[in-house]
Formats: sequence, structure tokens, C-alpha cells
Amino acid sequence: MSSMRGALATMAIASALLGGVANRADAQYVMPGAPPQYGVLQVRGGVAPDPTVADGVAGGPVSLSGANSSCRGYAQSAPSHVIMAQSGLRFLAIMVNSSFDSTLMVQTPDGQVYCNDDTDGLLPRVEISSPPGAIRVWVGAYSSSGGGPYRLGLSNNPGIRAQQLGPPGSGGGVVVTPPPGRPPVVGGITPGAPPLFGNTGVRQGFQPDPVVLTGSAGGPIDASMLDSSCRGWITPQPSHVVMAQSGFPNLRMLVSAGHDTTLVVQYPDGRIACNDDGAGSLNPLIEGPTGPGPIRVWVGSYSSGRAGPYTFGVTEYPHVGPGHLVGGGGGGVVVAPPPQPPPQPPRGEVTMVDLQPRIPVTLFGPGMSSATFAVWSPRGGPRIEIVVTPAGPSLSVSARVGGNEIALGTVPQEIARDAVVTVTQQPNSTLLVRAERPPDSRRSDPGAQMLLSVRWDARSAAPTLVDQWSGTFSDRAPRWAR
Repeated sequence: MSSMRGALATMAIASALLGGVANRADAQYVMPGAPPQYGVLQVRGGVAPDPTVADGVAGGPVSLSGANSSCRGYAQSAPSHVIMAQSGLRFLAIMVNSSFDSTLMVQTPDGQVYCNDDTDGLLPRVEISSPPGAIRVWVGAYSSSGGGPYRLGLSNNPGIRAQQLGPPGSGGGVVVTPPPGRPPVVGGITPGAPPLFGNTGVRQGFQPDPVVLTGSAGGPIDASMLDSSCRGWITPQPSHVVMAQSGFPNLRMLVSAGHDTTLVVQYPDGRIACNDDGAGSLNPLIEGPTGPGPIRVWVGSYSSGRAGPYTFGVTEYPHVGPGHLVGGGGGGVVVAPPPQPPPQPPRGEVTMVDLQPRIPVTLFGPGMSSATFAVWSPRGGPRIEIVVTPAGPSLSVSARVGGNEIALGTVPQEIARDAVVTVTQQPNSTLLVRAERPPDSRRSDPGAQMLLSVRWDARSAAPTLVDQWSGTFSDRAPRWAR
């Protein structure tokens, strides 16, 4: 199958970013602006050494055909890798070596999408030319229940083929690991990736108790790769993130489902706990003390290739069991957590992303494990950092220019809760800042959105807010934002 190309429209990407963070167990979308699961590869002038390789685990719940009809396979919403091209590339071959039928989707900085399935047997290969900037790569599995370890290769040599890269985990080339500061990839999981089915925050004495979330169990990763005590099949990304806003002497996490499910939990101190049938009737339960911080949760299916809905609960009460978790497949009303102020962005690691026309960059969102700043270079202006920071229960959007910080707008509390904030450089070099809270049908919440239009004012030598709009999630945006 030859390489195929198509334009990924701006609106499609915006929808993708939103769909990837919505608390839903059905359709999933790609999130081009999310941090890559398996790191960033730098290419300066040419690939050196050639080939350069990086390892990862393919597969996930996202059908790549939803991003472009020519694409095949299933992957995670976040890119597997990002290739930072410091200059334009006349020829770059991107290929995958794996023991299963794998696929590729590549998005170049100009928004073009290239897809491939079977160039070298069952191994995909994409050959591109590219302007400078971020090249995003998704490695997929052809089957929704397939996947496994793979090796990605980059080369400027048309004669280099996937079989020459060696198997995943072997030597050869340069193996690129994820950047420091994020939870490490362990046994194929990516703890720092955004959760697939939403997050929640709890502190001692939280009410209502239990807090309930829903999702779909199962994935391509064998949980026993993490620890021999673990069972079932999980996704690389967490199913949920439970933000413990205080320590707990005993916090219980359990699942209710109509099929055999398993649990994997990573506590804030890095400990991993697993369970299969602790809550009875094939339902798992994990309990124990924890300090404050993010608790990452994977809900697995005991059988490979099996997926199905579940209800996940968090409780302090020792008597709460699977039968108390209303919602999901059990009927009733899901008990929603009380509104929480937006989470504080992580301190320490900061990812700087140069904006490219029509390519959204996510600056703030649930489950993000590193701070992201967008770098805007308007016509006739300097490099400007666009930053989103908490301001009490609200969010502040600002620009940093030459050591000065200029306020551009404030995301109000009603949108800041569970908000996703993206920034896009439009073709006319203006900026579109989009803050959105997805709808929640369980609470009859229509969702909300706010849009800011920013341009560079040469007279004042500063970025200037020129337009602003807000509405519900489904309201039609003004023309200047389309």
C-alpha cells in the first residue's frame, strides 16, 4: 500500500483535542498538541546517526481513520513521538519494525497527514519532505485488539528498511527515551499521558462518597509486564487520574462491571499495586494509605482482546462495594464529584513548542504532567511565550515579551473547571486562544467555551487582544475563529 496524504483541517484538529479529554467511553480522537508518549527526536540538517531509532508500544482505542479516511489502525490519542526538524527536510523516511501488523500516521508542521500500512510486508513506511517544525507520529496496530512493542526508525537513506532497525529493545542507532521530569515509561505504560476517561480530585472527608467515573476496560498491554502479580490487559495511558489533595490513611478504589476486570494503580510515590478479584464477583479492589499527589489508575480486562464498560469508584468507607457504584452499565445516576478548582500546573519541567500555522498546541488540560508554553513569532515581532497559569479558581492567559508579562485574558471559573486551553496560530499570523469545558450529560451540563483573538501591534510593540467571545460548547463560533 503506497503512502497517502491529506490535509487535516483546523476544525478537525480542534475537535480532536477536545474529544481526547472529554470524559467519555465511546469515540476517541487524536490530540496533536498532547505530549508525545515516547519522547522527542531532534533532527538538525540530517538524521545522525542514520538510522536513529526509538522504541514504544503500539495500539490503543483511537481509530486513525477518524483523523483521515486514508489512515488505518488504532493508536493512542497522544502522538507516539514528535520529530523536531530544526531545518527543512528534502527527504525523510519514517518506518516501523514490529512482530505484528503495525500502521503509521504522520502529521507534518504544515498540517499535511501521511498514512501507510504495509509497504514492507506488514510493516509501514512513510517518506516525506517537510518544512521545519514539529513532525508528529502515531504508531498504530492494524487491529483494535492488537499491538505490542515496536521500533521506530528515521533515515535520510532510501535504502534503509524497517527490518534493518533490529527488534524493539535491541541495540543499534540511538534509542531515544522520554524526556526527564515525567513519570517514566514502565512495562509499556505511559503514566504521564492524559487519562482516557477523565480525572477527579479528592481530599480526606470528601463528599459525595463514593466518587464514580465510567470507562471502557481493556487494551494491548499485558499488565504482568509491570509486575508478576499484575493481571489483565490495559492501555498505555491511564484510564483515570485521581488527584489526592491530601494524604489518606486508607483510600479504596474498586470496579463494578459485567465482565472480568482488573486494576493497576500507581501511587504518587511510584509504587504500583495490582488486583484481580478483591471486591468479589470478578471485580477488583485496591486499598491502602497514600500521600498527596496524582494516583494513576488503569482498568484492565482479564482476557486479551476483550473490552467492555465499567464503573470505577473511589471511597473512604470500608463497607462500599461494587453494588454501591451506580451508573455505567448498572443504571441509576452517577455520583459526580463536587466542582474542584483547576489543578496547579506541574513545576519543574517546561515544554516549549514553536507554533506552526493551523496546528493547535494544548497549554492546559486535565492530566497534563508537564507545563507547556507556546512560542509565537508574529510577522514583524519578537518571539513571544504564550502561557496559561491558575489565578485562584480562574485561569490567566498571558504573553511574555522581553522579560515583561502582558495579560491577554481571564478564563472564568465556570469554564476553568476541567478546562482544556489550546492556542493556534492562524494563517494571518494572529492567535486564537480557545478555552473549553466539554459537556457532561450526566449533570445536564451543556459545557462552555471562550475564544480570544490576539494580534501583534507594531505601534505599541506588544500583543493586543482584538476580539473575545463566549458561549456553550455547541454554540457556533464567530467567523474570525473558524
